[in-house]
Amino acid sequence: MKKKYWALLLFLIFAGNVVFGFQIVYPKKQNVVINSDKTFFIGNEKTDKTLKINNSEVNLHKSGGFKHVVKLNYGNNIFVIDNGGQKQIFNITRLQPVKNAAVSTPKAIYYDNPIIIVTSKDSVPLRSTPVDAGLNRLQHLPAGIEFIATGEERGFYRVKLGLDGFGFIAKDSASKSENESLLYANVQYDNRLNNKKEKSVEFFLDKKVPYTVTDNNSGLDIVLYNVDNFMYEKYEEHIDGKPFGYSSYFNNSGMLVISKKEFPKVSAKTPLKGIKITIDPGHGGSEAGAIGCLGHKEKDVNLEIAKNLRDKLEKSGAIVYMTRDDDSYVGLSERVEKSNYFDADIFLSIHNNALPDSLADRDASGTETYYFYPQSKELAQILAKSVSEQTGFKNGGARGKSLAVVRNTQSIAVLLEVGYMINPDDNSKLINKDFQNKITEGIVIGLERYLRQDGI
Repeated sequence: MKKKYWALLLFLIFAGNVVFGFQIVYPKKQNVVINSDKTFFIGNEKTDKTLKINNSEVNLHKSGGFKHVVKLNYGNNIFVIDNGGQKQIFNITRLQPVKNAAVSTPKAIYYDNPIIIVTSKDSVPLRSTPVDAGLNRLQHLPAGIEFIATGEERGFYRVKLGLDGFGFIAKDSASKSENESLLYANVQYDNRLNNKKEKSVEFFLDKKVPYTVTDNNSGLDIVLYNVDNFMYEKYEEHIDGKPFGYSSYFNNSGMLVISKKEFPKVSAKTPLKGIKITIDPGHGGSEAGAIGCLGHKEKDVNLEIAKNLRDKLEKSGAIVYMTRDDDSYVGLSERVEKSNYFDADIFLSIHNNALPDSLADRDASGTETYYFYPQSKELAQILAKSVSEQTGFKNGGARGKSLAVVRNTQSIAVLLEVGYMINPDDNSKLINKDFQNKITEGIVIGLERYLRQDGI
């Protein structure tokens, strides 16, 4: 009797740890609200099973993963998932649109008498349009910068930039100054400092002013606004040479310092030697990121790829820093701050992709790269190509996008979306150790091509 008792107990214990039947990883709950005309079921099932959703057979990948697209009507949508032995019922609600809702476009307001405003915190975006999104950031400015505001629109002050230009500052990032008129600054002189690693310009001013730095392949274009004794109330400078990252800041004396790293001269055989690279495994801790068809979390896949890449880069002579090397949470701004603290030459954020419900029927797969500053576009293009060549993934190309981890960096910065976690074929490869080796080989090759300027 005792033997039978223990045998039964062991069976129950182990049986409790076995997952029978299919797994749905998205939608995450069986009762959800999705405001889209479509969505998808993401999950996995044993390949010897036949899985149906509302009697429509699901196409299973050889790994067992699947992505199954469904249409959504307004109101409740019931979906029965059945593998012949197990059933789950999902109730997805699509809300009715609000009828007769008045949609008004905010009108621009122009002041009869311009006012003086001052930035009230650090890292305030100066924008080219009154929209809190997109690639419209001209510069990030510290607290204490004064502007003439001539009006407002969509929650932004419209501010003058010299005599012939204007920009926008969010109203919640500035306050009205006690000054009734703007005192223009005097550029007392500028000082140039050049060495093998960087070129700098120091501007000696009697007050802080708005400024912009624009990078391109020939160098940095610098404009100081609201200055006396210069045409159009603008002071313009240029630092020549291909940028390899740059920084701009007011020091404790009020001097504006803009410093551009010189593009390095590297050895053709060991181009990565001595190059400082920050690897940023996306997500972590409480942020899982995308969930793959087979149940893997993006944060874990990102970290595995990042560690593999770190080992290869260090063997190639690079100096490597990690924003995280375990399953810990790191804030977006903290990732950038760490890289700037390390004085990295290149910042590379590792991610894997997903899709919103509205694009559920898109056949998305492959590698994409993102950058914010034009100086990083070249590396983004090379990495997309080199990773695709090594993995066989589709080359989705490089795109400019305003993402927090590639803004405010003082280095070349690229975010790499290696593949799509929700694509069954991509997913099955991304979790494979041998395939991860191909991914990191592609990244290393891309970095070497970029540093050698090989065939660009």
